[in-house]
Amino acid sequence: MTLRADPHASFALAHQFKAREARDHFKELMDRAESGGVAVLRRNSAMVLVERDVLDSALAAEHPFDVKVSFSDGQTSMWIEGVPVHGVGESYDEAEEDFLDALVDYAEAWVSELRFAPNHKANAGLVERVLMFAGDRDELRQVVFGDE
Repeated sequence: MTLRADPHASFALAHQFKAREARDHFKELMDRAESGGVAVLRRNSAMVLVERDVLDSALAAEHPFDVKVSFSDGQTSMWIEGVPVHGVGESYDEAEEDFLDALVDYAEAWVSELRFAPNHKANAGLVERVLMFAGDRDELRQVVFGDE
């Protein structure tokens, strides 16, 4: 299949690219995703290449980072209801760092084993959100806590 050079040009919405075809046209697929399009890639299962902020916005609607904070006895605690993640520190900043560490640790554990546990399956969207930003601590902080 030949992709058009113009990333805004439309091509069949239902087209799925095999892994080799996607490798051969990776730049065009990236251009397509950056311009609001979607590319479906198929190897053993179907995967989608889409702009991160678009996916995050959709996931955030169902999986917000609704962080709860408690100040008690010189200690700050943070958690998300229904998610086995918490952070604790003597200051807000320490608790925030501990909480972000705990989120990343949970996401890694979820991918390796917890995703198969019935009581953790519902956290898939939250884990995807964490993993999309975990490579840059400042971006993760911004998406979790927003403008503090």
